[in-house]
Amino acid sequence: MDLTKTSRFISLILRHKPETIGITLDEHGWANVNELLDGVNIDMPLLEEIVATDDKQRYTFNDDKTLIRANQGHSIPVD
Repeated sequence: MDLTKTSRFISLILRHKPETIGITLDEHGWANVNELLDGVNIDMPLLEEIVATDDKQRYTFNDDKTLIRANQGHSIPVD
C-alpha cells in the first residue's frame, strides 16, 4: 500500500469529505479511529505509521488513540 496516497486520502476524509467513507466528525473535527480504519480498509499499525511519519504533521490522535483529527486546513466547520 502506498503510504503517501493513503495519507492523502485520509487527509481528504478528515479535512473535507468524511461522508466519502460514511463517517462523521464531531464539532472539534475528531473522527472515531475504528470507523476510519474500517472505511479506509487499513489497520492500526499502518495508521500509526502514517501519523508518525507525515512530514507535514497533518494528524493528531487523542490520548488513548480512539479519535483522530486533521490539525488544520478544514473546509468543513470545526471548532
